[in-house]
Amino acid sequence: MKSITSGGARAVLAATAAGLLLSGCGGERANDEAALSAGSVDLALEQIIDNTVIPSAQAFQSQVSAFNSAASSFCASPDATGLSNLQSSWNAMALAWYGLVPFNFGPLFDDTVFPQYQYIDSYRVRGTDYTATVRTNQSGLINGDTELSSSYFDARTFQYVGLLALEVASYEALADGVTDDNRTDAATVLAEYQASDRRCGILTGLAGSLQNRADYVVNGWTLDSQSSGTPYRDLFLAGETIDGAEPLTEMISAVQSYLDYLQQRNTVANVAQIAGTSWAQMSASIASIEATLAGTENSTITLFGLMTAGGNSADVDTVQANIDAARVAIASENTTDFNSLAAELDGNFKREIPDGLDVSLGINFSDGD
Repeated sequence: MKSITSGGARAVLAATAAGLLLSGCGGERANDEAALSAGSVDLALEQIIDNTVIPSAQAFQSQVSAFNSAASSFCASPDATGLSNLQSSWNAMALAWYGLVPFNFGPLFDDTVFPQYQYIDSYRVRGTDYTATVRTNQSGLINGDTELSSSYFDARTFQYVGLLALEVASYEALADGVTDDNRTDAATVLAEYQASDRRCGILTGLAGSLQNRADYVVNGWTLDSQSSGTPYRDLFLAGETIDGAEPLTEMISAVQSYLDYLQQRNTVANVAQIAGTSWAQMSASIASIEATLAGTENSTITLFGLMTAGGNSADVDTVQANIDAARVAIASENTTDFNSLAAELDGNFKREIPDGLDVSLGINFSDGD
């Protein structure tokens, strides 16, 4: 995997922009005047964190909570409506995750060995499809006598928990003799839940464990990062990042790494294959990436605006064209085009965006995710 690492302090943008039209998202334009300086970059970063990154973490937390409620309701009285609601809730939760995962830094990547993200998204770790492993594990738990306590699920290794494990639990029948032809048949899945309380023990145990992870991420951003007593938001904006990189470098590196992962691992063809919702998840990621650059309706200063003010509007146009083309590929469900455009955007985050912001970033090439 190719990742951007800090090449030193951020360069100071030296131009001024009296009456500059700063881009917003969703067709809105912010008309605030801004002097392009280190302070302007700091303000843009603050707005990205407050308007996009933290709301994305909170949206994921909220959808995990909604999934827990759907699981509890379903398990109280398993029926077809409850199963349908459970599966819809999984889709919403996965969609929220793909709006958050481009920002895989800070509380999500808080440890070099066991970061939080790998317990949420096992495919992101090394691009391995653990579906068969998860299926076998859950089948064994149904037929076994392991105590399905919260501590049991919290202690599980990453491949057995998180979104994939809950996708299997929500969508698949696991009994011996079930074939791929009827594995996702709703009536078969429902019958298994009605026949075994342990199926619900697995479902609610996994959901509760994911809730703990989602809560940790939000609390890290907003309340207390790594028992420091200070929110990571404040540490990040003060330049005290977990990995020691400059804040802008840490954020750009995370998004670039995610785009590299999308195309290197052919993600759209390998995630959410049971639910069949990977294209919607790619759309959520592209929306978050665009908001990082173009801002939201609450933004008064944006990275695209700063690039334009520095005389780099051509770079803005290049990146925006690739974002728009990625949306076309998603709409037509064209895997080849989407992967190609993810690679183009990966390159944009290594070249056009740092160059357009007059920021010096070093490039480190390494293998793996």
